Amino acid sequence: MKIKVLILLIILASSCSNVRKKTFNNNGKIYYEEILAIKFMGTITTQPYAVMEKSFWSFPDEHVYLRIRNNDFIKEVKNLKDNSFDKFNEYNYAFIVKDDESVDTLYSDNTLKSWIYKKNKKEYYYYDEEGKIAENLRSTYSFFKDCW
Repeated sequence: MKIKVLILLIILASSCSNVRKKTFNNNGKIYYEEILAIKFMGTITTQPYAVMEKSFWSFPDEHVYLRIRNNDFIKEVKNLKDNSFDKFNEYNYAFIVKDDESVDTLYSDNTLKSWIYKKNKKEYYYYDEEGKIAENLRSTYSFFKDCW
C-alpha cells in the first residue's frame, strides 16, 4: 500500500511541474488561484482553551502548511447554503486564497463541515451537512486526516 502511494505521489509531482507560470515561491507568497492551507496542530496540552481566530494566528509554531493548486472545493463551499456560526467548533484550518484583486481567508473546524469565509472584512458561514467536501479533501490529501 505504501509503495502504491509513493508511486502515485511521484507521478503526481512529476506531472505538476511548472504547469502554471504563477506559483508559490520559497517565502510562502501566494499567487493566483492557489491556496495555502494552514493546519493548527495545538493539542489540549499545548492549547488548553478553545482556538478562536486570534489564538489561531498567535501561535505560528503550531502551524503546518500545504500548498493546494486545485481550488475547486472553494467554489463548493461558497455554493453551500448560508448558515450560522453555531455549528462551528474551533479554528483548525485556514485557507488563504489570492485572486487578482484580493486575498481572502476561509476557515474550517476539525470536521471540515463548518466554514467561515472572510472577504472584505465580512464573514459568511457555511455548513456541509453531507460532509462531501471533507470526504473529498481527506481522500485527496492526508494533511486533512487526524493521523498523517
